[in-house]
Amino acid sequence: MVLIDHPQQQDVPPDGTPSPEAEQPVRHRSRAERRAAARFAHRHRWPVLAAVAALGVLVVPPSSPHHRTVVAEVADASPSPSGFNRAATISFLSSGAPTGSIVLASAPTQTGNAAPMAPTVITGLAANGIPNVALNAYRVAAARMTNSSPDCGIDWSLLAGIGRIESNHGRFGGATLNPDGTSTPAIKGPPLNGGQFAFIRDTDGGAIDGDTQVDRAVGPMQFIPSTWRAYGADADGNGKADAFNINDAALAAAHYLCVAGGNLRTDAGQRDAVLAYNHSDSYVNEVLALAHAYASGIPVADIPLVGNTTGAVPPPGAFGTARYAGGPAAPGPALGASDNSYSPPDQTVGASSNSGQPAASGGGAPSSGGSGGTTPSGTGTGNSGTGTPSSSQPPASGPAPSNQGTSPSTGTSPAAPAAPLPVPVPVPVPVPAPAPAPAPVPPPPPPPALIDGVTCTHLDPITHLKVLPALPLCT
Repeated sequence: MVLIDHPQQQDVPPDGTPSPEAEQPVRHRSRAERRAAARFAHRHRWPVLAAVAALGVLVVPPSSPHHRTVVAEVADASPSPSGFNRAATISFLSSGAPTGSIVLASAPTQTGNAAPMAPTVITGLAANGIPNVALNAYRVAAARMTNSSPDCGIDWSLLAGIGRIESNHGRFGGATLNPDGTSTPAIKGPPLNGGQFAFIRDTDGGAIDGDTQVDRAVGPMQFIPSTWRAYGADADGNGKADAFNINDAALAAAHYLCVAGGNLRTDAGQRDAVLAYNHSDSYVNEVLALAHAYASGIPVADIPLVGNTTGAVPPPGAFGTARYAGGPAAPGPALGASDNSYSPPDQTVGASSNSGQPAASGGGAPSSGGSGGTTPSGTGTGNSGTGTPSSSQPPASGPAPSNQGTSPSTGTSPAAPAAPLPVPVPVPVPVPAPAPAPAPVPPPPPPPALIDGVTCTHLDPITHLKVLPALPLCT
């Protein structure tokens, strides 16, 4: 062990020049002065030895990268993780994984081999629009994050891309996104037990995800409990940071992405941020393509924001210590990628009635800036990043658009509508002649007068028989 001793502290005048007493050699000092200096050095040696011992604990090399176990956490009072220390976090989360389990990579690395998302895939994902509650949550979170960290420049559309892939904007499995931002029923991912998905040890005792064996991703933005404990925020001001509430989860996701990616106005920054959210290149391509589609196809400038857009965002909290605030947000499956549940049209923005999409996507950065409420660039016709117009356009809020302007299919002015044909004058229908009145039928001749013995007869008073049987009785 190396012992480090510091020289006796000397007084230096404010101008920086040593005093004559300081320049005096030690051997010329009095015996009392030399004894006082020795006592000073002896008294300050033990704190130095303690510091050296602590440093030796910190620099112990880790074990195998695939089966590292964190034995103890060293206290770290720093308000935010130094260098976004993912490696220490991932080592801790993977500790205790059964033999043969899938475990998290030591750090997310972009291979660049994932194929771009097909436009038809993005069409299907974006066609059912965004619930109004979710859209407001994304925009408020982006605006508040921009106010708190102007250098980040996050756009609401990036949060919308993640929210769609993770939980279909809180509608996974037919769940209903309630006006308060929670989903019914609550959304929980499968257990991260290392079988089909990477192993994540239990970090919350089931307090957040209800699972005491391993962790699960929860809520509309699919946070695992450890990352939620580091970035969870009370965005709606109800006194609780709730991972199952899309208002709180959107702000936490915005904060996480800003820390992970830095400047999200650049494509590189966005890719770094989304790759840290879920360590998958195909996931990154899908999220960015969706973000571009939303930014290009859903005008939001005239939609009011409801919520706190200017409040400060607290620094990442400590999961154990601040060293572990850099874990992945959603390392499990993207639940919403194959889910097509929808909300009623009056509760949804950007839904397409003919299976179209808000805007065709060519990938790349969202077109609007980081204000969370600015109008996306372009004319709102849904053009893709390659200049190819989209096949359909969702109904925008407000009055129906005019037919005047540039045709999205040809790029030229549409032909003027043809003049309406004159309405023909109706031809009167001839009235048929009335039928002639029938000729009067002459009344029948009156019956002949009855004459007894001539035209009629009477009864015999004795026999009560007709006197003349051939004639009728006289009445």
